[in-house]
Amino acid sequence: MILAIETSSNMCSVAICLKDKVLFEANHSAPMQHATLIGQMVEKGLKEIQGEITGVAVGIGPGSFTGLRIGMSYAQGLCFGRNIPIAGISNHQVLAMQADNQTIRLFTIIDARRQEVYLAEHKLDSLFSIQSHKIVAMDELTEIIPAGVSLVAHQDVKLSENILEKLQRSKIHVKRDVGYFARDIAHLAQKKFDHGLQDEIDNLEPMYIRPFAGAQ
Repeated sequence: MILAIETSSNMCSVAICLKDKVLFEANHSAPMQHATLIGQMVEKGLKEIQGEITGVAVGIGPGSFTGLRIGMSYAQGLCFGRNIPIAGISNHQVLAMQADNQTIRLFTIIDARRQEVYLAEHKLDSLFSIQSHKIVAMDELTEIIPAGVSLVAHQDVKLSENILEKLQRSKIHVKRDVGYFARDIAHLAQKKFDHGLQDEIDNLEPMYIRPFAGAQ
């Protein structure tokens, strides 16, 4: 069983999954309360399933610096204490797995504030591994993303009508208002573990992209 934790946004999300089956799930929108909620949610889940977790999955961002640190520190502590493996999953990967067309070049975008987005291109493998990533201005999207590809936008990304029209003219397949939850992270982590892959607990770091300059 995999315990998954996602704290990169205002949503604090916890799930416990066995393969494709969700045994426990809790999602709470509670800005600035992740440190208080995460332990309570995990404890409740472990009591409900009455079983042993064999691995931990954690969202590594990009997203809130403070939220990411809280979730990752908690996940790392669990893995140290229970001597079980950890898998870090990017939110870009979670968005990519929800693309309607997964046979063409695939890009994902996440809100980076300041009228910018985190942009990633993905490999078309089972984990939707990130091939490249960077921060770009929202109004530069149509110049950077090539025509005829698939684009998945997180629900916090607000694309203007002008940008949407340009994307459509370039025959870019856009899927909007997509979210990410702990259950999605667990799904990808299971694939990662099945491939014999895991992260080093000590070396797992949040995917900041933008240089860290204090909590945001």
